[in-house]
Parts: sequence; structure tokens; C-alpha cells
Amino acid sequence: MTELGDDTQAAMCYPSSRQYEQWKTRAEERGYDSVSRFIIDMVEAGSKQMDISVEYDEDPRELRRQRNDLKEELDDARRRIEALEDQLYRGERKAIIEFLNSRSDGATFAEIVQCLIDDAPARVAEQLSQMEGDDIVTEGSLYMTTETNSDEL
Repeated sequence: MTELGDDTQAAMCYPSSRQYEQWKTRAEERGYDSVSRFIIDMVEAGSKQMDISVEYDEDPRELRRQRNDLKEELDDARRRIEALEDQLYRGERKAIIEFLNSRSDGATFAEIVQCLIDDAPARVAEQLSQMEGDDIVTEGSLYMTTETNSDEL
């Protein structure tokens, strides 16, 4: 047990009433005359058993590498999203807007539909061209899905 002498300094802590009662009970069970001596001994024992140094899971170099990889993935995802949005915009929406812009007097629903019908072969040809090899194959004038994509729909 630590002896309290003339060379002491007060140190305060404010445990909850419940916690203080637990400390008091433990102090009595271990033969301490005061809770203060119990607290001093427990603090000393705890600081001897505890290694306060912090070991990081990853070193800063590894964390930077991971951050850079994630940033690259994010940038790639953003580029893919932008390409998909561009592709979508180039479809019917773009065709409709271009058609309406070309007509100062507006257009009826039927005229817009006819415009899309007239423009559809060019858009389908562009899609088929982009899909060829990865998603579809051609045999003569026939288009078929590739074997790897035939089950994925």
C-alpha cells in the first residue's frame, strides 16, 4: 500500500456515486483504510500494466496508397457515369431536343414520334457497333448475343 506523507498533492476525480461505492467496497475488501489510498494504488498498478503507445494498423505510406487507389476508382466511376449520361443524352432525348430546336413553331406529339422513327436506324446502328464483340456477334446479316452474355439478361 502507498503511504501518504507530508509531500502529497491533491488530485481530484469525480466518479459517479455508484462507481465510488464500488471503489469503496473493493477498497474495504482489500483491506484499505481509505478510498484515496485504493485509488492511488490502482492508478499506479494500471499505469504499470498499460502500454500507452499506439500502434497503427497501417503505416502512412500504405494509407496514402489506399487513398490514391480509392481516388482512382472514384475518378473511373465518375468517367463511366459521365459516359453513360452522354450515351443516354445522345439517344431519344437528344434527338427530341435537336428536332424541337430545328422547328421554331414547335411540333406535335405525332411529329416527334415520326422524327424518332426516322432517326432510329442510325441510333440502333451506333448501339450495335458499340456492342459488337463484347455483347453481340454477327453472322452474315444476323446479330446474336455472345455466349458469355446470353444468360446475363
